Amino acid sequence: MLPSRRHALQFRSICPAWRAVLPFARYIGPLLMLPYNRDSPDCPVTFYTVADGGETTFTRNLPWLRGKAMLGSSRGWLALVDDEAASLTLLNPLTDTTVELPPAAEHVVAASFSQATMLDGIQTVILLADGNVIKLDELKKSTMFREKKMSAVFRQIVLSSSSPGSGDCVAMAALHGSSTFAFCRVGVDVAWSLLDTDLDCVALLVHLHGSRFLAIHDECSGMFNICDVAGAAATATPVPLSPAPIYRRHYMEVNGELYVVGTMFQGSTYLRQVYKSNVFAATPSWTRVENAGDLTLLLSSNITAAGYAGAVSVSGFKRNAAYCLAFSSDRDQFEWEIIDIARGTSELQPCSKKILGSGALCWIQPNCWT
Repeated sequence: MLPSRRHALQFRSICPAWRAVLPFARYIGPLLMLPYNRDSPDCPVTFYTVADGGETTFTRNLPWLRGKAMLGSSRGWLALVDDEAASLTLLNPLTDTTVELPPAAEHVVAASFSQATMLDGIQTVILLADGNVIKLDELKKSTMFREKKMSAVFRQIVLSSSSPGSGDCVAMAALHGSSTFAFCRVGVDVAWSLLDTDLDCVALLVHLHGSRFLAIHDECSGMFNICDVAGAAATATPVPLSPAPIYRRHYMEVNGELYVVGTMFQGSTYLRQVYKSNVFAATPSWTRVENAGDLTLLLSSNITAAGYAGAVSVSGFKRNAAYCLAFSSDRDQFEWEIIDIARGTSELQPCSKKILGSGALCWIQPNCWT
C-alpha cells in the first residue's frame, strides 16, 4: 500500500523489524545526493530521484556527516574523512549503519607525500613534491607532517562488491600525488597495506571484479594498472591499453567490462560517446558502444571525489542513455545533460526546481547492507 519509493524509504528507516518486512530492491532506485552543510548539528541531507512517474526529493538527518568530507560513494556506502578526529568511516545513508576504516598511520601519510625508499635498509627517505629529500624520522617531527590532514592524504576510496560486514570487502584508497595506493579488508585489517604501481600517480580507482581494481593515472591518459589484492601478495600489473579517443572521461564497470563516457571533437562540433574494453583480455582494446540495451549510465560530476554511479535499469530514466548534471555558465544554472549513446549526441534539459542551483554531490545506488 506504500505509494512511492519515498514512502518506502521512510518506512524502512523506522527500525530493523520494519526494514526486514519490506523487499528492498523492489522499491529503491538510484538517488542523487545533494550537497550538505557539514557544520550543521543534524546534517540534513536531501536526496533526489526520478521514479513513480515523476521527480521527488526527501531529506534525512545524518549527524554522522557533521564535520566530515566525502571521499567517495561506492556500493551504496559513503566514504567519509574526519580531519579533527583523524578517522575514516563508511556510512550507509539509508540505514545509518557505520563501519570504521583504519586510520592513516605514518607509513600511509609518508606515502602520500611521494615515493618512499629505504636508505641502507635502515632509514626511510621521502621525496617531497618540491624535489627535496627528507628522512622519515625528521618528517615526523616537522610541522608539515603534524598538520597534514587526512583529507590531504586520501584522494578517493572505492569498495569491492562484498558487504563490509562479510570479511571479504576490500577498500582501496588512492593517495594524493602518489604512485602508491592503500588497501584493507574492511572490518578485518587494523591497518592499511600499501602497493606501488608503475604510474606517476594514481588519480582514480575503479572496482572491476572480486579483488581486482583498476588504477588509472588520470582521466585522459592510457596508463592503467590491474591491481589484485587477493592472496598473500598483492600485485599491480600494467595494462597494455591504448587510450580511448575521447576526453572529459567518466569510468565505470558494467557487466565485467570497463566503460568510459567522454567527448570526441570533430572540427567545431563535439560528440558524447561511450566506449568499452575487456581489460582482462590478452590484448585489450576499446570498442564503441552504441547499444547499452535497457541500461542508463549515471555520471557523477566530481568523479574523483564522488566516484561513479554505474549503470541501472529503472523507470523514470531514458534507456540507452547517460545522465550527467551539468552547469550551464550562460544560464548560470544546473541542467541535465542527457547523452544519446546510439547517436553520440546530447541535449540539455532543465532540472527540477527542487535541485535547481544546488548542484549535486554524487549518485548513490542504495543497498540494504547493515
